[in-house]
Amino acid sequence: MRERTRAKVSVTVQRSLLRAVDAYVERHQGADRSKVFDEALLDWYAKRQEEELFEFYSTPEKLTPEQAAEYAAWAAIRGAAAERVFRRPDSRDA
Repeated sequence: MRERTRAKVSVTVQRSLLRAVDAYVERHQGADRSKVFDEALLDWYAKRQEEELFEFYSTPEKLTPEQAAEYAAWAAIRGAAAERVFRRPDSRDA
């Protein structure tokens, strides 16, 4: 017997939200509740990852020495690239 690649869950949502989902599904061929909830969960997960990255890089005291060195190296690379891009035309090397 083949194992399911998707898990079946049961959730409780506000009726108005479910009505909005159902209205969307009715108007969009190929859509179903599962796909709408998948997309919503993917958006939620992406936001959590962004928050984690922000937290990680906004608190340098939590970085290991290796991570801090890598972060500093990338900051130097970004700075050098920005300097090249935004240098005044008359100061560019010919």
